Amino acid sequence: MTTQKSHLLPIFSPLPVSFVKGDGLWLTDTTGERYLDGFAGIAVNAVGHNHPRLVEALQHQISKLIHVSNYFQIKQQEQVAAKLCEKSGLRGCFFLQFRYGSQ
Repeated sequence: MTTQKSHLLPIFSPLPVSFVKGDGLWLTDTTGERYLDGFAGIAVNAVGHNHPRLVEALQHQISKLIHVSNYFQIKQQEQVAAKLCEKSGLRGCFFLQFRYGSQ
């Protein structure tokens, strides 16, 4: 990990490790050391790393659209909401978009 001055705001105090690859529940750092990824639950990714079906689905989607604002109708968002309501018994759901650091 570099020791040069960071341009990031000091909101977090990052641990002195930098990951270069993920596979399932495992992360590999710049020295080749492997770590069990126990932090995914507080981040965005809680589905593991580099799963072939996820990679394929993401590649397929980003070849079309990466992000569309909630100000527009999003067919896939409606489909996911319908499935969540069906499974949970709730009448509706809301997808909140967090933009950490870009507010």
